[in-house]
Amino acid sequence: MNQRLLPLLLLLAAPAFAQNGEEAYRSAAQWTVQVRTSVSEPFIEDEEGTWFGAGVLVDGSRGWILTNAHVAGHSYGKVSVAFEDGKAIPARRVYVDPYLDIAVLAYDTGRIPAKTATPSLDCAALPPVGHPVGAFGHPWGFRFTGTRGIISAVTTRMGPNMLQTDAPINEGNSGGPLISLETGKVVGVNTAKIKEEAVEGLSFAVPMPYACTVLKLLEQGRDPSPPDHLVDFARDDNDEQTMVIARSRLPAGTLDLRVGDEVIAVNSPERKVANSTDLVDALRGRLDAVQLRVIRDGREVDVAGHWPAAAKVTERRGLSVSGALIAAAEPLTLGLIAGNPALMVHHVAPGSEAESAGLAAFDLLMSADGESLNSLDALAQRARAAAAGGQPIELMLLRIGSETQEQFFIYQRRLLPVDDMRPVGPSSR
Repeated sequence: MNQRLLPLLLLLAAPAFAQNGEEAYRSAAQWTVQVRTSVSEPFIEDEEGTWFGAGVLVDGSRGWILTNAHVAGHSYGKVSVAFEDGKAIPARRVYVDPYLDIAVLAYDTGRIPAKTATPSLDCAALPPVGHPVGAFGHPWGFRFTGTRGIISAVTTRMGPNMLQTDAPINEGNSGGPLISLETGKVVGVNTAKIKEEAVEGLSFAVPMPYACTVLKLLEQGRDPSPPDHLVDFARDDNDEQTMVIARSRLPAGTLDLRVGDEVIAVNSPERKVANSTDLVDALRGRLDAVQLRVIRDGREVDVAGHWPAAAKVTERRGLSVSGALIAAAEPLTLGLIAGNPALMVHHVAPGSEAESAGLAAFDLLMSADGESLNSLDALAQRARAAAAGGQPIELMLLRIGSETQEQFFIYQRRLLPVDDMRPVGPSSR
């Protein structure tokens, strides 16, 4: 190419590209919201306090806002949304995904004038590396702010399949749109960045096609729950996920997946899967009739059955005992720890009896007054009996040791006075 023509070509191209960015951000201001969440009694995924994020109006008639799960919260609390006028509107959690970092909120559309502006969502495909994108949200409280960059990669190193971008994403951007600056469509939900002093330009977003699957099922009145996390896949030497099964905890009689199987496709209709996010996406809404194709001992084999659904975040239950919120243990502990502890301490309120007794988040409950615990109801029964007798409840806990301790797991005996007990969950609200 004639080098003297290059500056002219760049000059001619720049206004069109800039105009795309300006129009994209101008449009985004109409359907991007600020989300405020306050939680006083958090489950293990959240922290006590108030935080802010962003969201995208995806259905004006229903008042549905798409955001991150970590913005909406996994706990019971107060959520509000605010459009560009800044007026806070109470919202509720319609759906919080336990696999992807996405959630759907809803506000009362009667509280504000009807909003007709909604974005175009790119539900078809992932944008290629090098594609120009803009992030929109409220970084560090700077409301309705746009930044720009490119798609750098698509990666599973962060867990689920994610878009990697060098567009700056900071606190307050989470849950906001990642927008194609070529088409103006939303291609992802801004989610996270690597917070290291020497690291720049490593931000991540949930790809829109996966979020679209959830939205479509919700619109149809169907359950979009992912399969329960009962299968672990091995990772390669680049820490990217393979589809080779390393561990299966699927109950007998559900789905005959074995260690060493490599899942290559979902059948009926057939869809090849390159990672577990593809697999989860293909199985949503059809967990009762799962058909997979796997490579087993060098041969392709069809496996059919059903896969239990993950527990619904919006329906989870807990029990608050003397300032400790106790609920179901992390599913990752299933099959790894003797006795399969069913309950775990999720939160300990500062200044509570539970803090005084030495309970801590992530403590696994092995027994109460010498009896094993397999449910919250069993714990409540033991706590009531102890309170009736004017005695503390004796808890045997299993705790992960610190770097200075020789044991990886340490058993802790704690005596917890029962001065207050109440259920936490949908029935208590």
